[in-house]
Parts: sequence; C-alpha cells; structure tokens
Amino acid sequence: MSRPRKILDLQTKHLTNQEKLKKEMEEKAIKAPDDELEKPPTWLRDSIAKKEWKRLIKNFKIIGTLNNLDLNNLGCYCNAYSNYREATKEMKKHPLIEYTNTDDSVCIVENPFIKVQLKYSEEIKKYSALLGLTIDARLKIGQMKVDKEQKEISDKFGNI
Repeated sequence: MSRPRKILDLQTKHLTNQEKLKKEMEEKAIKAPDDELEKPPTWLRDSIAKKEWKRLIKNFKIIGTLNNLDLNNLGCYCNAYSNYREATKEMKKHPLIEYTNTDDSVCIVENPFIKVQLKYSEEIKKYSALLGLTIDARLKIGQMKVDKEQKEISDKFGNI
C-alpha cells in the first residue's frame, strides 16, 4: 500500500521545479467550491448540531480548508456531537441505575448512556481527524501557511 499523498505545501522532500509545477496543477484540478457550506443541511438532527455546524464553518472560513466535498463529513461530525451531548445529559441524571432481576434481586449497573457516549466520542474523534479539527492537523496547516509566506518573501527579496 502506498503512502498517503501530501499537498505541495506540506512536502518535506526537495522537489524539482517541474515536480512542483505538476503538484500545483494537480491541486488546482481538485479544488472545489464551498458555497454549499453556507447553510446547515436539513438532515442535521437538531439545533445543537446546526449551531455546531455554524461555529465550525465560521472558523473554517478563516483557515480556508473546507469545501463542498466535506459537507457529509462535517454533517456527520455535527450529528455525532449532538448525540454525544444528549447522551452526556442523560448520563448525568442517573450515572448508576437500579436493575431488578427476574428473582427480584436488585443490582446497580452503569447507565447504558455511558456506552452511547463512548460510541459518539469515538465517532467525533474519527471525523475530527478527517476534517482537520485536531491540533496536529491545524499545526500542519499553520506550518504550511508560514512556509508559503517565507518562500514568497525569499523569492521577492532574496537573502538580505
């Protein structure tokens, strides 16, 4: 299996001018608009998911990394976030539950919402990585922007 490809700005390997030009052309060829991200999709589960959508879109506009192709991943993240919040709220009400067995003995068990909460926590982590919401992903984007600015300054003024 081959390694995942990196965008040009994240390359650490020395590339020839021809290789750089080819990569730039490849990246331009896959650019997509972001107009569908303006409004939350109608299939988001509730107002919590829609508020999270709006919060993330506002921040992603600053970074400039999302486009229409990310719509489903972002929507799934927002729904998972909403489900996680709901499970957490339910779990807080009753962290432990009394359960009566068939022989009328009473057991205390953990709330099933704990498992639901953990499930959505894992889903949030998965979509966070896909969308670039992790600190590692944001630092890579930051490094990419700084390197690009430094290169532009160096190209313009040379080694002063």
